[in-house]
Amino acid sequence: MANDTKTTSSFCILSGNCEYKLDSQHRVAVPSDWRSQTPTGCFVLMPGRDRTLQLYTEEVYNERIGAKLNQLSPSNKEDLMKLRQLGARTFKLQCDKQGRIQIPQILMDFAQLKDTVAFIASSNFGQIMDGARWRAEFEAFNETGDSFLDVLD
Repeated sequence: MANDTKTTSSFCILSGNCEYKLDSQHRVAVPSDWRSQTPTGCFVLMPGRDRTLQLYTEEVYNERIGAKLNQLSPSNKEDLMKLRQLGARTFKLQCDKQGRIQIPQILMDFAQLKDTVAFIASSNFGQIMDGARWRAEFEAFNETGDSFLDVLD
């Protein structure tokens, strides 16, 4: 008898960090190894904590974020407001032929992005932040040693 078990988990691990220049239309290339994680070339971009943006493959977004959003009640006033505010700032983006996405102005403003953006791998999603800010944070963290490894304990 054949095993017809279907896996529903969307698993991808992003790695590394890099910086790219934004063009005048707020387009920026997504790292090619990140693009290879999604067969459709579609990503979901949304606000994150600490003035960052979070970039998910559709599959990971639906599994990780969609599940949380589905727990909120549209009949609860606070939940409805949160859904409305988050929904207004969440965008499904398709990579163009050059592998670029266009960051909407509302998210440019939210993350205070300027000339360059940094893509930082964060397990199964990516964070995007202003390049100069990322370089400063990265260097400052280098002074603290290896405390970032505490997440592995």
